[in-house]
Amino acid sequence: MKKRFTVNILLLTAMAAFAACGTAPARKVAPAAANTDSLPLLYPRQQSRIVVMEAPGTVRYDSRNRAILPARVAGRIEKLYVRYNYQPVRKGQLILEIYSPELVAAQREMLSVGSDRNMEALAVRKLELMGMPGPLVREVLRTRQVRVTIPVYSNADGYILEESAVASVPSPAPAAAPAGGDDMGNMGAAAPMAAPSAPAPTQSPVLLRVGQYVTAGQNLFSIYKTGRMVAEFALPAGIAAAAGPGARVLIGGNGMNGELRNGNIHLLEPVFANGEKFSRARVYIDGQSSAGQLITAWIPVLIRDSWWVPASAVIRLGQDNVVFKKSGNGYQAIPVRTGIRWGGMVQLAEAVSGIAANAAYIADSEGFIWPEASISSSHP
Repeated sequence: MKKRFTVNILLLTAMAAFAACGTAPARKVAPAAANTDSLPLLYPRQQSRIVVMEAPGTVRYDSRNRAILPARVAGRIEKLYVRYNYQPVRKGQLILEIYSPELVAAQREMLSVGSDRNMEALAVRKLELMGMPGPLVREVLRTRQVRVTIPVYSNADGYILEESAVASVPSPAPAAAPAGGDDMGNMGAAAPMAAPSAPAPTQSPVLLRVGQYVTAGQNLFSIYKTGRMVAEFALPAGIAAAAGPGARVLIGGNGMNGELRNGNIHLLEPVFANGEKFSRARVYIDGQSSAGQLITAWIPVLIRDSWWVPASAVIRLGQDNVVFKKSGNGYQAIPVRTGIRWGGMVQLAEAVSGIAANAAYIADSEGFIWPEASISSSHP
């Protein structure tokens, strides 16, 4: 299983690299330069890298792949066979029965016309316009018995959800930002993102009750078909800018028996919720996954023409990041804007040359680091 996962990740990375043909290949960081303090210095060069970002998500129903179940006649609910939301139903299954006094009166009028074919045809047309199905009308004519209740059958296979519950479903919350946010959209991968809290399907009781009146054309239920599902991921703005619609992803998670599925990002929707700006990525998958299932996506992202340094060269100061640049006989703390942290490397927004490869070796644990301040050399 682990071998298959590694092979799939390598294949996806190779495909992304092939798609990026024409760009300059990533070059290794320049060799450390010797200095009077015998402390290695770094001279980063601009290069391109392919990084594989990990994003947690949730499987949800595809809102485009649903069927609406309306009440075609007005009346009172006589019997209800659905007990809770997300109850599985089959096409043709009886959902409820409606008692309509107007339809009962119209059926008696049709049966009372006798052998007058023209009047009978007009009565049949009236019943059909009032919402009574044609097969039931022909059954009444054949049996000469008034149908008291009108059945409502499911028009699709899937999971049924009350229409009032569809409108109250909240949007998923954004992924948690890493501690010590950076200026480039919090793209750091040092702290893992929390899974978006998309609402999992809950088998809550339906609010419709026997004896409740409905109107003709009122949407009573939605039936979500199981042929296609949606995987939604909450991505920080920086990652969403690098991985646009059409980007390839690998999806895995619980319930997939270690199998990884290929997919493409079909939609990136900017969202502002709970005080956070993020993008909601949507990937369409087949219906073998169950709604509410937690999954993980691996997204290869091509970062073009950036400066990369080892993570040991950067020190976090709350919301700021600094590097130590060689200045005369000492080192100067220079604030920098960082981006993605991946594979022990950190992306810099601007070029800074001659910086210490091990910033923690210079920093004093008992003192304060002031950006743009010089630190005298004390190393042999």
